[in-house]
Amino acid sequence: MDLANFVKICSSPTNLLLATIFGQTVIMGLAWGFIGGILYTRVLALPDHIVHLIVEYPTVLTLIVTLISTTLSNITSFFFTFAIKEALRHYLSGRSIPLLKLRMAIALSIPTWVGPRSRRYLELSALTLAFYAMATFLSASWSTLLLPTLVQWPVAMSGTELDLGSVAFVNQLSTDLNAQEANTLQAPAFQTIDVLTLLSGIAAVDNQGGVQTSSMFSFNGVSYNQSTGGVLPAIEEYSGSSNPPGSAVGLEFSGGRVPVNTNPDWPNRCDTGTRGISQNYTVTQQGVTADVSCQPIDRSQNSFTLNSTQTQIGQNITFIASDAIANCSGNTNAQPYFTVNSQYNVGIEGFLPVVVCPNPNLMTSDLYKFDIFMSGLGDYSFLPTTVCEVVPYLTTVNVTYNGGIISVDRIDASTSSPDFPLLPYIATVMAYQATTNQAMTTNPIGNFLTAYGANNISVMYSELEDYWRGIAEFASTQLRSGYSALGVPSDMTRSTNGTMYIMTYGWRSKAYTYILLLVVITVIWGATVLAAGFSLIQEKIHASDPSFDFSDPIQLAIVAYRGGYESRIQGDEKKGVYISEDTTVRFEGEGDNKRLVTVI
Repeated sequence: MDLANFVKICSSPTNLLLATIFGQTVIMGLAWGFIGGILYTRVLALPDHIVHLIVEYPTVLTLIVTLISTTLSNITSFFFTFAIKEALRHYLSGRSIPLLKLRMAIALSIPTWVGPRSRRYLELSALTLAFYAMATFLSASWSTLLLPTLVQWPVAMSGTELDLGSVAFVNQLSTDLNAQEANTLQAPAFQTIDVLTLLSGIAAVDNQGGVQTSSMFSFNGVSYNQSTGGVLPAIEEYSGSSNPPGSAVGLEFSGGRVPVNTNPDWPNRCDTGTRGISQNYTVTQQGVTADVSCQPIDRSQNSFTLNSTQTQIGQNITFIASDAIANCSGNTNAQPYFTVNSQYNVGIEGFLPVVVCPNPNLMTSDLYKFDIFMSGLGDYSFLPTTVCEVVPYLTTVNVTYNGGIISVDRIDASTSSPDFPLLPYIATVMAYQATTNQAMTTNPIGNFLTAYGANNISVMYSELEDYWRGIAEFASTQLRSGYSALGVPSDMTRSTNGTMYIMTYGWRSKAYTYILLLVVITVIWGATVLAAGFSLIQEKIHASDPSFDFSDPIQLAIVAYRGGYESRIQGDEKKGVYISEDTTVRFEGEGDNKRLVTVI
């Protein structure tokens, strides 16, 4: 078979129509498959290397998508117009038709649209408008479909963390706290985190002097928004210090790397490790907090006394040894303090004794709360004798990891119970902090209250409640870190779950938008297949002349001339236009004898 015969066979009307159906079906199948994949996965993300190219060369993306969408639009339009033109060619062959209908047939094959000249042809005019609108909208449809945009891709995460309420942990903590060397082990850690404990309380105060504030608190290389919430980082890049903690774990922990056991559950293996442009996370974890309520002392149930002994050193310095003694519903505890009263001091000079009651070392298992007694003296005398009731408990929190900062939002609170294992430890941390805060002539908490609440007792109480709550949460985080530093035994773990949100380029499921695009593409495919199928049937019945293109104005003028067509416009111009467009015409003959004649 020579080339000429091969080209002749391939370009036969039947083969061209079959190729049109096949090509249009393939394109529609690709569109359906692509949209189906997006709707199934909800988010279809591009690989990271392509995303980085898009970020670096954003205009190139627009150019490439425009070229691809224009090409697909032109191919789809070509198949569509070719099928319509072939169907109309067979339909018009030897058939009488009003001139206005011929005009509309030509409009369908271009495509363009024809406005209604009378109500009789309103439906046909609407048909031309509909096909014109779809063909015009086709390029925009492909561009909308193919152009990747910034999307936030949610990926589920799961893992485990230390369960502070597990029986195994409770037993281990009880054993460690009751050991003879417990205080010795804790001393270096307490000295290291001394300042951090103070800062954790102050950072947790979100209303300073009646003004809403937002503070940051850092521990072990991790930045928290206001307070730790009693949680550990569950995301590797937020885990903080990479230095090994060595043997300083458990009660001795003061800093070092804490392993993370949370991983994404990738929907597909090929997506593993996708980073996109940026990531943020939300993980549901176990936290610890405390309900703190501060109010003036009720001396019918409690008492707070201060026994002091003064020693004169020279003429201007007085050394004062004090014992602050608290009695809380029959339980007592005392805290020694040493201060100096000197005429050489400049600025604030005050004494703020604080006592935790009952004694943390004597707390029994039936306790679920403890009290903090405090009273301001000297420049802190604006604070009356106050009792802050502290009720710590486990809680479920949503932890957000974004921009290098961890934010904790409580979503559920467990009921406080006498078995809460961290109660003595939190009380010990607060008692230690109360002692170290008081210097010889000043106290940082007293200074803080002087600056931000001395004139309003309710504001001071609110600040103290946040302060002690922040310390309770930090103490829990510090303890959780110590018992997680070398890995958590399986009998001490609980499951965590969350979501990683990847900001990247791709396609997100937009059901209504994609349904509209599919309607346009599917209607054009349907019209193409119906028109081509009609032509194939007609081709078998009676083959028509494929060389004549009725939409070509030159060929149309030639066949009109051959047919001796003359205008029948007479009389009134308006009336004449109607008569002329209502005139029935017919194509007759084949090849060079093709002509347009008027049917009378």
